[in-house]
Amino acid sequence: MLLALCIGCATSNAGPLKQVAVIQSYHPQYNWDAQYLQALQDNMGEKCQLTAYSMDTKQLAKSDWPEKAAEIQQSIRRLAPELVIIGDDNAFSLMAESIAGMGIPVVFLGVNGGRAQYPFIDNPLITGVLERPFFVQNVRHMRKVLKRDKHFLILTDDSPTMNNAIGEFFGDARTMVIHGTQVDVLMTNNREQWLHAISSASERGIDAVIVGTHHTIHDHNGQHVSPDALMNEAWGQAKVPIFSLWDIFVGEHKAAGGFTVSAYQEGVTASRLAMMILNGTPISSIKPLNSLSGHYVYSRKGMQHWNIHLSSLTASQTTFIE
Repeated sequence: MLLALCIGCATSNAGPLKQVAVIQSYHPQYNWDAQYLQALQDNMGEKCQLTAYSMDTKQLAKSDWPEKAAEIQQSIRRLAPELVIIGDDNAFSLMAESIAGMGIPVVFLGVNGGRAQYPFIDNPLITGVLERPFFVQNVRHMRKVLKRDKHFLILTDDSPTMNNAIGEFFGDARTMVIHGTQVDVLMTNNREQWLHAISSASERGIDAVIVGTHHTIHDHNGQHVSPDALMNEAWGQAKVPIFSLWDIFVGEHKAAGGFTVSAYQEGVTASRLAMMILNGTPISSIKPLNSLSGHYVYSRKGMQHWNIHLSSLTASQTTFIE
């Protein structure tokens, strides 16, 4: 059964609300989705009726994704919204082209792939925010706050999200020198290999680990591993600091911090594009944007644990957790 979530069912004194559908790749309880849904509501809720549909791809078997996508598309046909917002690669890859084929403008956010993965991204009815993790900015920042900065490891799951993000920046390379620091990349869905990469980092000469998404990881029995449980275990085994590319992975017993992508900010940018289109700007005149701005996020307990100190300027620009 397909459930649609009505986000902030408000009324407007300025006339009927515009119907906008939101298609999530994941689910409303997932922190990334919750943050960008809040941004959409904050910036569009007074003028739009937002109806959200969840693909639930972090929990649903991949073989079931096409059927779920077909169900949502049928709901979109019945709703007949003026615009559809699609969050993240999984839903985008399965539905953006067909929804644009209905004549409905599509605004995306959180999409890591580009033209190579999605040739239809050039469709004149599709635009949005290309999510681009701040690899270079993170390395530059970490070199300023760490005493040991010669060798970093980017550690992620082997998911469509990270394959696209890594591929867009690194191509086929799995090691690169950035600002004088050797940066290696490891993508794996194997729990033991993922944890070993962190626990053995110091012995292998790695000075810090930068984590990406880690939601498609399984144990040796094939059971899905909770991301929070995985990070808690990694934090307990780590002998070098853990940083993050996304703010949702920063916190106590998680990553210490970093220069991160913000789900809320991605939602703000997408909502502004959507409102421009709803207010009459031709979507064909709005080209896809890269993530506009990252932000520093740090866990105070993580900083204390790893003896990390920020400059006064960086601290003044940082959101602190705990």
